[in-house]
Amino acid sequence: MIWLLACTENELVAKENPADEELPEDDAPDIEVSPARVGFGEVALGSENTAVITVANVGSGTLLVDSPRLASDSVELSLSALGSSMLAAGAKTDFVVTWVPTDGVDLDNAVLVDSNDADEPSVQVPLGGTLPVGEIEVTPSSYDFGTLEVGASSSTPVTVQNVGEGPLTIGSLTFNATDADLSMLDYGGLALLPAVLAPGESTVVTVGYAPADGSGDEGTLAIFSDDPDTYEAGTIFTGQGEDADPCDGFTQHVKLTITADDAWEGWIDGTAFTAPGQYAWSSIDTLEWDLACGDHALALYATDTAQVIAGVLAAIEVEGTVTFVSGGSGWTMYDTTPPADWTAVAFDDSAWHVPEVCGDTSPWGSTPQPLYDLGARWIWWTSDCGNLGEAWVRLNFTVP
Repeated sequence: MIWLLACTENELVAKENPADEELPEDDAPDIEVSPARVGFGEVALGSENTAVITVANVGSGTLLVDSPRLASDSVELSLSALGSSMLAAGAKTDFVVTWVPTDGVDLDNAVLVDSNDADEPSVQVPLGGTLPVGEIEVTPSSYDFGTLEVGASSSTPVTVQNVGEGPLTIGSLTFNATDADLSMLDYGGLALLPAVLAPGESTVVTVGYAPADGSGDEGTLAIFSDDPDTYEAGTIFTGQGEDADPCDGFTQHVKLTITADDAWEGWIDGTAFTAPGQYAWSSIDTLEWDLACGDHALALYATDTAQVIAGVLAAIEVEGTVTFVSGGSGWTMYDTTPPADWTAVAFDDSAWHVPEVCGDTSPWGSTPQPLYDLGARWIWWTSDCGNLGEAWVRLNFTVP
């Protein structure tokens, strides 16, 4: 550097050479891309979404721009051509990026813009977007097969639907039950997993029930998906097995032979019946029914009108075979007036007591021999059959 000295009246002044002043750099392009990021937000599956990206030259030299390209190839994304690939200082151009989501996956990609900008030879513009989520709905949420006889079977459909606005991916399905009585019969559209349900789409699976015994059964169908609010959905199943009716409408002939001292009333399974000699202890009455196999109840009310002695003598034959006789097991008696439903089969007579068998085989001086021949014996409150006025008698019996 050369310094010049100049004289003044007071001092010398130094001046720079004008050639040493800072000169402007050579002309250079400078790329600017906007926006810096493209966010499409939440978009519907299959809809077309576009965004404009602007490329500007904020430098002083000519900017040469290559055709924009994607960071990752995608059939859902497309790029339009640039309006111009050569930009003078201060010029700008733009292109369009289009996203048409088809595969149910959120957008995560980028556009690359290459140029002759020495400082930024490649500018990256991230691209993002999301799809509406799926929402699972399983109907019914619970199902009761009710009571089924052993050997019978039933089935019910279960609908799995996507009620959301985005795709729903079913990842897995499980079925758990107390035993094999409850089972999956048909997996429908969920036979191969994972499975994707489009918005509004549904599929049907089928659950069956075939009880093998008389116990109750429970099962749970659980379906797992990418629904962000309901990770697990499904159906609870219940059912009750019932042993098949061995009777199936089968009946047997039942004959009752009876007498009492000295007035009596009778009911079979809660229905009253009468007999010709019902008010004479010396008469033997017979009554006959065709009864379904199963449980039955014979109810008798006997009273001694003279209030001296009284008793009941009876026998029941099933298909000609003597099966139940007074004095045998199964008979019960009560001390006072019982509840109104005491004649019904379902009445609980466990609190009643076992009647006594009279020690005197002929307390009235004559014996109803036909009943004795059947094995029946007089029963009442005491073993001597004396001084008792009335009683209530029940026999619970089963017709095989």
